Amino acid sequence: MVNWKNLDLEFDKHAFKHGIKDYEIEHVFKGKIYKRKIYFNKELRYQVIGEAFGRLIMVIAVPLENNRLKVFSARMAPEYKEIYDNKAK
Repeated sequence: MVNWKNLDLEFDKHAFKHGIKDYEIEHVFKGKIYKRKIYFNKELRYQVIGEAFGRLIMVIAVPLENNRLKVFSARMAPEYKEIYDNKAK
């Protein structure tokens, strides 16, 4: 189980291909987030939506041991604003 308030993040080489910086991804996890489990090729991943410096960002990450997440992708996600506003905690 992931402790969302005390994470250690790792970054895949593709995590920054959409122009989102590491400090922006880290900032997403410090505020309200909306998260859901997704599966890719039977592998558990999390889709996390949160705000960083006034921008809505979606992060795709895989849980690892010892409360670590490996971030595979991060991109701007304004199309998720309504979901974020209604479901983020």
